[in-house]
Amino acid sequence: MKRILVSVCAVIVTASLLAGCSSGSPTPPLPDDTPQEDALPVDETQEEDALPTEASPQESTPPAGAAEEVSPPPTSTAEEVSTPPTSPAEPVTGPSAERYTPRNDDGVDVVYFEAKNPCACMAKIGDAIEKTILTYFQDELQSGELRYFVVVSNLPENNDLVDMFDSQVFELCIAEFQDGQMATEALAEIWILKDSPSKLEDFVHTRVLSSLEAQR
Repeated sequence: MKRILVSVCAVIVTASLLAGCSSGSPTPPLPDDTPQEDALPVDETQEEDALPTEASPQESTPPAGAAEEVSPPPTSTAEEVSTPPTSPAEPVTGPSAERYTPRNDDGVDVVYFEAKNPCACMAKIGDAIEKTILTYFQDELQSGELRYFVVVSNLPENNDLVDMFDSQVFELCIAEFQDGQMATEALAEIWILKDSPSKLEDFVHTRVLSSLEAQR
């Protein structure tokens, strides 16, 4: 009798299992008895490395050409500031070193004829004439409005200049030019004033100034 009951129970249980498999009902999930600490840990180090930081070299590196924009090359203004100012013309300290040639424009030329080795008294005349020209007519000498020459009369190479002015030894001539046309005058008064240097200077100053004003 016991065997019959056991067999019946076994049949019922088997039939129930077969009925559950054939019905297609999902197998109930197993209870989640896995402890939380067994879950795979998150690699926080990798996440931190993946995120860009403020100290990233790529962000701190300035873009190409930034330095050129911050400090542009110097402009022409700096060059103009660094250019030194133009210095005034140097003062004329003696007769022209060039050989005399007539002008082809307007102006006045003072030409003094003297000997190669003048005596002391005649040298004083030349000194007074030169002092007057260099003292009172610096502006005109520097601008070229007035020219000053000393010609040695007793040198053969100056014979043409002696003939041009029809000059004698120790003679002061003033040449006035208008459009290249020359008019000369010999100032014989220097011989009368040769013993008074101050009067000679006043005379030369007055006559040269008069010739310059006639050109203006």
